[in-house]
Amino acid sequence: MAWLKRNIAGLPAFLWMAVLVGIPLIYIIVLSFLTRNPDGTVGFVFTLANYDRITDPVTVSIFMDSFGAALLTSACALLIGYPFAYFVSRLDKKLRFYVLVFLMIAFWTSSLIRTYGWIIILQTNGVLSGLFERLGFIKEPARFMYSYPSVIAVTTYMFLPFMILPVYNAVEKIDPTLYEASYDLGAGKVKTFAKITLPLSSSGIAGGVTLVFVPSVGLYFISDLIGGARTMLLGSLIKNQMDSARNWPFGAALSVVMLGLVGLFVVFYLSLAKDNGEGLF
Repeated sequence: MAWLKRNIAGLPAFLWMAVLVGIPLIYIIVLSFLTRNPDGTVGFVFTLANYDRITDPVTVSIFMDSFGAALLTSACALLIGYPFAYFVSRLDKKLRFYVLVFLMIAFWTSSLIRTYGWIIILQTNGVLSGLFERLGFIKEPARFMYSYPSVIAVTTYMFLPFMILPVYNAVEKIDPTLYEASYDLGAGKVKTFAKITLPLSSSGIAGGVTLVFVPSVGLYFISDLIGGARTMLLGSLIKNQMDSARNWPFGAALSVVMLGLVGLFVVFYLSLAKDNGEGLF
C-alpha cells in the first residue's frame, strides 16, 4: 500500500501504457508462434517455423541492412545535428527561441507529405537534377531516386530534430564558467571542446542516438517511396508480410525479433554510457 500511495499519480499513465502497449505486444508475441493457413488466415497451431525462417540468408541480410541503415542514419544525424545544436546554444536567447521554433515547425507537417516533397527534389527531372545540370556537374538529367544513399539522406532529414533537441538541451546546460576556467588555464577552443563540451554533452548524444536509431529500424514508407523495390528494409518486409503476403505469423515473428534486437541495442548503449559517466565520452 505504501508503494501505491507514493506512485498513485503515475498509475493512470501506467495503466494507459499497459493497455495500449502491453496488450498489443502480447498479442504479437502469441501470433508469432502460430501458423498461416492456405487461405491467408491464422491457424491456431503452435510452431517455431516462423522464427526458423528468419535464419534464411535473405532475411538475415535484410536485418543487417536495416540495422546498418539505422546506425548510418544515427551517425549522419549526429554529424549534422551536433554542430547545429552547439551553434544554436551560443546564440542570443531571443534569436535562439526563434531558431528552435522554426526547427519545431518540421513536426507540424506530416512526415509522409515531406517524403513526397523529397520525391519532387530527387526524381529524374527534379529540383536537384536541374540544379546540378545548370551548374555543369552533369550533362543530362540524373535520377537520385531508388538508391540506398537517398533513403539514408531522407531518413536523416526526417529524424534530425530528434538528435538536435537532446544535444541542444545538454549543451545549453553546461556552466559557462567551465569554459572561462579552461581558457584561463591555457586551453584553446579545440581542447576546451574535447575536454569539457563533448564529455558534458554526451548524455544528449546518447539520448539523440537512441531517439534516431529506434524508429529508423522499423520505418518503412521512406524505403518504399524513396528506395523502391531496390531497397528492401525490415519495416518494408514486415509491412509486405502483413499486407500483400497475408502472413501475419511470420510478420509478427519478424517484429518480435526486431524489437528484441533494438531493445538489446538500447540497453547495451545506455549501460555503456552509464559506465563512462554521463555518456560515451
